[in-house]
Amino acid sequence: MLESGTRIEMTKGYRGVKGVIKETTDSLYEFYVVTLDNGINIVVGPSAFIPDAKAGEGHAGGKNP
Repeated sequence: MLESGTRIEMTKGYRGVKGVIKETTDSLYEFYVVTLDNGINIVVGPSAFIPDAKAGEGHAGGKNP
């Protein structure tokens, strides 16, 4: 599972929109609460996004400062 604060890029319905994982859910499945850069908050599974590779430039662990 990914940690809160991890920057991501959507690959499905909001393809190309970037955001940050705010928290995980208490579900038995791997769901994440994500805040997108366009202000939308959504719950997504791991197939809907990829970790943002460019987010790690200049920051340890690829997380937001």
